[in-house]
Amino acid sequence: MAGHRPVAVIIGATGGIGRAVADGLADRYTLWLAGRDEAALKTMAAAMPDACHWTIDLAAPEDTGVVVPGELTSVDLLVHCAGVFERDTIHDMPERKWREVFAVNLFGVVEVTRNLLPGLRAAQGRVIVVNSTVVTGAPAGRAAYAASKQALRVFAEALHTEELGNGVRVTSIYPGRVATGMQRAVRRTEGGPFQPDRYLAPESVASAVFSVLSAPPDAHLTEFVLQPVWHRE
Repeated sequence: MAGHRPVAVIIGATGGIGRAVADGLADRYTLWLAGRDEAALKTMAAAMPDACHWTIDLAAPEDTGVVVPGELTSVDLLVHCAGVFERDTIHDMPERKWREVFAVNLFGVVEVTRNLLPGLRAAQGRVIVVNSTVVTGAPAGRAAYAASKQALRVFAEALHTEELGNGVRVTSIYPGRVATGMQRAVRRTEGGPFQPDRYLAPESVASAVFSVLSAPPDAHLTEFVLQPVWHRE
């Protein structure tokens, strides 16, 4: 492993956005690819010049804890790309589903970040949280998802304020609909067609991550909003 490279941890690395971020960083970072699918992570890591895998389930029960690999004593970049979606009315969605959505979209993000903070502080690194423009839209039929993303927004804003003095910079990226497997499932629940040409490409969201990283040292991009050119909610 090339130890002189900066270290990037990508949560949700095997998803559409996470994979695009990993592909774009592979030539200059030591990558830690994190997610639930160990086989997919191993295959992905093997195809990259300097990558490791970290099997982690953001929805795991709290008492199992987050076990950070011992090598992650210095983390230059943490990118949160993982997420889940559930669609139903408030009347019909059981509490169990609310808890499942919040477990991945908020609580898992909080716990991973909290455990990686010593390494982020050591490197004066960056945290980039891929959120959603659902925080600005009408949440009817997707209240659990929207509420979890609103809470994620508050978390990122608080983290930014608390950690800036420690040299850790935090950015939230808010994409509209993205042509991913999750979006395909979303459209199925909405009863509409999956039309990838009308959504953002995962690579376009990844380009926002790269734009944040390429900002000059005296500039900090705290928020980044992307909408597909064709946009109608």
